[in-house]
Amino acid sequence: MRVKQDAIPGMSIPLWFVPTRMGDWQIACAQLCGNSHFKMKGIFKIQNENKFNSWLTDRVPTLGEEGEEVW
Repeated sequence: MRVKQDAIPGMSIPLWFVPTRMGDWQIACAQLCGNSHFKMKGIFKIQNENKFNSWLTDRVPTLGEEGEEVW
């Protein structure tokens, strides 16, 4: 997808793009940053809107009896 963005601890950096295909994509650290650089990998999932909304609904906390969040 040719997207690259620096990640800075403690900062939220918005990024916007339009994916062209659904699936699971491996992402990796693209900057040599230390001894464990080779271990910095993750999975980026692109899903259709219905699957995403279902995933999101499963993770939204519900309110308990006294108003506290219950996961």
